[in-house]
Amino acid sequence: MSVYTTDVLIEGARRDDVLAWLADSAHHHTILDGAWDGLKPVGEGKWEVTVGTPLRSRTMTYAFDRVDDDHGGRRVHVTIGGKRTTGKLHWSLRTVKPSTNTLVTLHADLDSGGALGALVEQLGMRERLEKGFRTMVANVAAAVVK
Repeated sequence: MSVYTTDVLIEGARRDDVLAWLADSAHHHTILDGAWDGLKPVGEGKWEVTVGTPLRSRTMTYAFDRVDDDHGGRRVHVTIGGKRTTGKLHWSLRTVKPSTNTLVTLHADLDSGGALGALVEQLGMRERLEKGFRTMVANVAAAVVK
């Protein structure tokens, strides 16, 4: 299992406002746009993304799952799927002082599918996923601040 984490501080945005924006599955197209080498909607709240690596491109699905506010923070859950890439991704939101600032964290736990998947990850997939996830977080910040 591989873990990816990246975050951004959004100044001037309250946590509940950011959660409301992320809770709308239609906004996830904006999050994904430009982060990957290809993007295609395949249903309500579900997209196929193309992840280009030096060896070859891979297709993953990104599917909005649910909003969770049962704990102190707020989370939006997403499922990730594809050949040798399955897992969970969630967006966590925390209030940072002053209360008009929100820390948005993307956390993904992905299973690359055994030895072959681990090799693919070492040969460029991990680097490309990290870059895409950083872009997704930046897209959230840019869209929420508008």
